Amino acid sequence: MQDWIGYAILFLAFCVFPAIVIGIVGYAFWSASRRAKNPPTKPVTKTASPPTKGTAAAPLRANSTVRATAAASAPIVASAGDVTPIYLNFSNKPKAIIDSVDALVAQAEKSNTSRARWGKGPRTLFWAGLGLIAIEGIFYLLGYSPSCAFLTGGIALWIVGIFLSVGLRRAQVKSFPPRFVEFKEMIHTLRDDLRPGSGFIGNLDLTGAKQASKVARSTDDARKRTTNYYRDQWLNFKAKMYDGNILRVSGIQRVKERNGYWGRGKVSGKSKWKPAKAKGSYQELKVRIAVNPELYSIARNSEIKDAKKIGEYTINAVDTEGGIVTVLASSPNEEVSSESVLGVMKFAYELLKLKKT
Repeated sequence: MQDWIGYAILFLAFCVFPAIVIGIVGYAFWSASRRAKNPPTKPVTKTASPPTKGTAAAPLRANSTVRATAAASAPIVASAGDVTPIYLNFSNKPKAIIDSVDALVAQAEKSNTSRARWGKGPRTLFWAGLGLIAIEGIFYLLGYSPSCAFLTGGIALWIVGIFLSVGLRRAQVKSFPPRFVEFKEMIHTLRDDLRPGSGFIGNLDLTGAKQASKVARSTDDARKRTTNYYRDQWLNFKAKMYDGNILRVSGIQRVKERNGYWGRGKVSGKSKWKPAKAKGSYQELKVRIAVNPELYSIARNSEIKDAKKIGEYTINAVDTEGGIVTVLASSPNEEVSSESVLGVMKFAYELLKLKKT
């Protein structure tokens, strides 16, 4: 009986207790990786900005909120792998939207800082576990009876290291899309032009154009190769301006891509996989202003020259019928600057003439 009690004590001392210690250490590492992935953020303060004259979007609800999500996969962009996809749904005053964008950037920086701090953890745990297993082997070679203490501890450290490595990899936030920063510049520039107490309502979709849900149409050629035409509405917002006008802005990226397919080589005759091939991409911008007739009159269509280049955009069509100014523009560039988007808005406003009072 005493022998069994002794074995039980040895089992608890050399197996159970080390396993508990390793579990506590593993939980500490796991909690650290979770904090690195989802660091706490401060609530966004909602305050109004001082109004002046400018452009606008549709009226905004009073107690509105900002929701931002950032994911890491085909990722907070459209190019697979090098940027993080972002979707921002906003219905708030300019300052709250800008604070939300800044909070998302700060969260990403904090996450990457924590990841860098714990980056050597998995490697350290691997070598520590290997050391414990080596000690177990040395004791065995010296003729001691094998125990599970060091072996269990070494394997436990390896398991913790694997979980920590996976957690740190998932916690990494890649670069933000260029249009994310340009969007903030747009909101910052227009913030003083809104009607007092109102704001912006809309969404910013930077999750990427090449998604099944964004396929506008598909065509097959004579060789049964499929080409997809993607329509990615990455920007859409409206607001009510200080002068009573209502502004609506829509930014669309159109991408043409031929899907991958199996084909035979012209020389070898062997069947080979041909990867997807980009066939072209361009940007569209639509600006609409519902004009306040008490303050403005609108230029006639016959007085407008629509073949005009503004920044990265070229004006394709202008319409001023029905008290609404509509401007359509396009750009061959993959990315567009906030300055060019604001330039098209300014062009639309220049079609208005202030009435004499």
